[in-house]
Parts: sequence; C-alpha cells; structure tokens
Amino acid sequence: MKKKLVLIALFVLPIVAYLFFSSGIYNFAKLPIITEKVADVTTVTNREIKTPSHSSKTPLTLKDHVSIVGYLGDNLTSNIGYTANLNLMIYKYFVKYEDFQMILFVSPGSEQVINDLKTELGRIFDVTKIRFVQASKEQARTHFESLGTSLSLSPNGSHPNVFVIDKALTLRSGHEEKKPNGYGYDMTQAVEMGYMKDDIKILLAEYRLALKKNNNASDKIEQRREKK
Repeated sequence: MKKKLVLIALFVLPIVAYLFFSSGIYNFAKLPIITEKVADVTTVTNREIKTPSHSSKTPLTLKDHVSIVGYLGDNLTSNIGYTANLNLMIYKYFVKYEDFQMILFVSPGSEQVINDLKTELGRIFDVTKIRFVQASKEQARTHFESLGTSLSLSPNGSHPNVFVIDKALTLRSGHEEKKPNGYGYDMTQAVEMGYMKDDIKILLAEYRLALKKNNNASDKIEQRREKK
C-alpha cells in the first residue's frame, strides 16, 4: 500500500498538478473582448499636443499598440490628481513595453497644463508614451461612442473611466464580477486601478504567448526546409 502511495506521489500527482496549472494559465491568458472595431484616434483628430522635451516621435495611432485611453475634456486641471495617480499606479509599470502607450483626450487650450504635468512627471519616469490629443467635445464624443458602451461623456467632455484598447482596436476588460461595469476602469478608485494593472499584465502575456507560438511555428517550418 505504501509503495502504491509513493508511486502515486511520484508520477500521478505531478501530472495532475501540471494539468491543473496549465488549464489555469489558459483560462487567465485571455482578457475578455468587449467591443471590436473601436475607431482609431487618427479618424477623430491628429492634433497631438507636443511638449518641447517630452514628446514621442512615433505616429499617433491605436493600431498595433496596447493603449490606455482616457477622456479628460475641460476637466484636465481638476483631474490632475487623478491623472498623476494613473501615471504612478499604472503607466510607470508598463512604459518599458515597446508597444504600450497612454492616450488622453483633452479640450483645446490645455497646452500649458500638459507641459507642466509632463515636466513634473518627467522627473520620475519617461513620459514620451503619454500622448495628449486635442479634440473638440464632439470629436471626443464620437470616439467615445465607438467604444460601444452604455456610458456617456459629461457635458465638459470628460469621464472618470479609462479604457484598455488592444493592438487590433478592440476594447478589452476583465473583473466584471468585481466592477460596477465591464467597460473600463474608474481612475478615481485605487482598487479599479489595481484591476486594470492586472488586466494589462494578462493582455501583454497574451501577446507574448502568441509571439512565442509564432516563433516556434516558424522555427519548425525552417527546420523542415533544412531537412529537405
């Protein structure tokens, strides 16, 4: 009997554990899709507000990026605290990823506030992937509606939620059972910033896994060619 238990412990349990964790990785490797075909920022406006020393040189687009998108409108001044929290709690952890960025819609006339904010945050980390888009309230509303949510912008063009858009212009979000809605993350709530941080990690891991599979497939094809 003891020998059987030892054999089970040595051979069966490791296999069961492997299957358990493998299934867990599979289940958590996909961040739920909420809305497909979100409008690219280029279809709304191309008026990016650039600061003298903290501006990106890459074209402004959501395509082929993992993006956090927010709508500040006229509320940029009163939202500076929330914006700073968003940067400190989320942005600084993912800025090292090449395809990551944060795009914030603001109303015209916000240049000085943005310059001051980027200068302050620039003392802590690289802020070139924080992109501010100058848009009228109607332009911001048009893009917001492309998210396909039941939410709406306030009259001043702002909303407390920020949203995660993937490389294929798809709105992604998880933790539906924990959040009031499954569309985005309230940047005024620290706990929801925590949820978003976890979800972005899942999304980035999803892309890394896909890249690894593609590389493995390419290697196998190349090996077959060499054998021929």
